[in-house]
Amino acid sequence: MKGLWRVCIILKEFSGQVFLSLILGVAAVAAGIGLLGTSAFLIASAAFQPSIAELQVAIVGVRFFGISRGVFRYLERLVSHSVNLHVLTRLREDFYKRVEPGAPANLFSQQGGDMLQRVMGDLETLENFYIRTIAPVVIALVILAGVSLFIGGYALQLGLIMAAGMGISGFIHPALAVFISRSPIIQLSRSKAAASARLVETLQGLEDIQVYNAQAPYLEALLGEFRWSAVLQKRLVNLNAVSSGLALLFTHLTVLLLLWVGIPLGSAGQFSGISLAVITLVALASFEAVSAMPAAALHLNASAAAANRQLTIGEEMSVYPRLTKTPRNIQRPELAFEAVRFTYPNAQRPTLEDIHFKITSGCKTALVGASGAGKTSLVNLLLNFEQPQEGSIQLNGVKLAEMDAEESRSWFAVLPQSVYLFNDSLRGNLALAKADASDEELISALRAACLSAWYESLPEGLDTWVGEHGVKMSGGERQRLAMARVLLQDRAFIILDEPTANLDPATARKMMDQLFTRSPNKGLLLITYDLGLLREMDEILVLSEGTITQRGRMDSLLKAGGEFKHIFEMENNKIRDS
Repeated sequence: MKGLWRVCIILKEFSGQVFLSLILGVAAVAAGIGLLGTSAFLIASAAFQPSIAELQVAIVGVRFFGISRGVFRYLERLVSHSVNLHVLTRLREDFYKRVEPGAPANLFSQQGGDMLQRVMGDLETLENFYIRTIAPVVIALVILAGVSLFIGGYALQLGLIMAAGMGISGFIHPALAVFISRSPIIQLSRSKAAASARLVETLQGLEDIQVYNAQAPYLEALLGEFRWSAVLQKRLVNLNAVSSGLALLFTHLTVLLLLWVGIPLGSAGQFSGISLAVITLVALASFEAVSAMPAAALHLNASAAAANRQLTIGEEMSVYPRLTKTPRNIQRPELAFEAVRFTYPNAQRPTLEDIHFKITSGCKTALVGASGAGKTSLVNLLLNFEQPQEGSIQLNGVKLAEMDAEESRSWFAVLPQSVYLFNDSLRGNLALAKADASDEELISALRAACLSAWYESLPEGLDTWVGEHGVKMSGGERQRLAMARVLLQDRAFIILDEPTANLDPATARKMMDQLFTRSPNKGLLLITYDLGLLREMDEILVLSEGTITQRGRMDSLLKAGGEFKHIFEMENNKIRDS
């Protein structure tokens, strides 16, 4: 229930609206009770044919309660749904604040479909926590107390019967439902997440699935998840149906018991027959207050399961706030790795070990090594996505681990190995790098990234939609668009991970020349196997199994032999064969 406590704290922020909606909810139910009670009094009294003047108050009461019930119900829905929408907004904000500080490290182990289920399904369940769980309980308690006192005013026995009947129907019976439904609801929550994850994974890999003609097993696995969810859903529907039926049974048994005890008391003259009619219909109408309690019990378990899943994402990867900032007026920014050692959780060996090197303003450093050597992990450490277990990374003499993550990242312009383009316009994707850039700046960056011809062919210029993941662009165009983002940023250090991987040699050379010309005073960290680019580097670091085994300029490394010479010869052979 820890997750639900967090939702209650959020609800407290809107306590004024919550209190108003509860008052309106009680008023709506009370008006319904008053309508039936007054109607019973009016009809029973009219049977004795009194003068119309004696019935005027009852007639006005029926009109008042009939009209006010609808008004109160409308206002209660208006206010309670306003609370729902405010709570949903805060829950989404809370979810984002839990995920964002530790991303992407806390997302590596998460499936996209599971995250979608948390954002959509679980939040949708929590959205109705107040209106389906908290409000019904509070309203039921108030009405139970009020009606029991009202009926107890006629006879104590009747008041006790009423309290017992509503208590069993509204609280004891739903409490049993909470206990019984807990396991299937938790299983259903997990099953929905698994089904969502598999569906997203299948849709994302549909092209490969069709290429390998593997539709049948994937479809069967997907249908299996859906069938299991349907089985669990059916169990809960049946449980809800049984709970509703029992609630209706308790309602009629309570009314029968009131009549059984009340008729002898009326015959004995303790109250009139008219009062017995009022008691009966007031009791019947009062069960409206507890009719939602069985559903509230089931929703309580569903909300608890959803809230716990929401909290889990924040507890898996806690990121502590770091507030140190570095001065911006430094003439020669410096980035230094000091004996850095980093190991992924549950890994057999360190990913990086004893890493030492520096990058200063105007210095061009290349990082080469076999796949899995730790190059991308080193970049992740630079961007504060991960933290080293030993040693430190220092930016202008300040440890990155002690800096605010946003502050440290603001020193780097990055072209990652995997480029992500949003389902937005070309302008929107470029604005990610510089939100206030003018059209002239955007077009200039596209030219520098060798995208002039492509840009001029676009039907709507900067407003052209690039599609999800840049589906309307080739791999090389996506790579160059990412480079345009880098060129738009005025950052002290530039990090490029295989920037020319999808480009032909002529375009790659032209694009990199533009970068060198426009950023002569930037510190550059380049991950590449491009021999032409390596010749221009001030220092080349050879990374092997997480450690730097060689370093120096290209000529000296070739003379020294070793792993770099092997890489050089392989790349030369590749160029010769092509």
